[in-house]
Amino acid sequence: MARWVCSVCDYEYVEEAGDPATVMPPGTLFEDLPDDWRCPRCSAGKEAFVRAGEEEGEVEMNDEDYL
Repeated sequence: MARWVCSVCDYEYVEEAGDPATVMPPGTLFEDLPDDWRCPRCSAGKEAFVRAGEEEGEVEMNDEDYL
């Protein structure tokens, strides 16, 4: 499961936790959120979010990178 960060206010959407404020159950993938879903903190749209680890200068490693 991934974490997504709002580039406006730094709110983190954690797929594992969902979003209780908008009744999104735990395990809801970011791409499965409705198109009109908004950041519960600043009301930015989904386009303002970046996947954690993909921000400038950060690289997310997986097991295959160590082979």
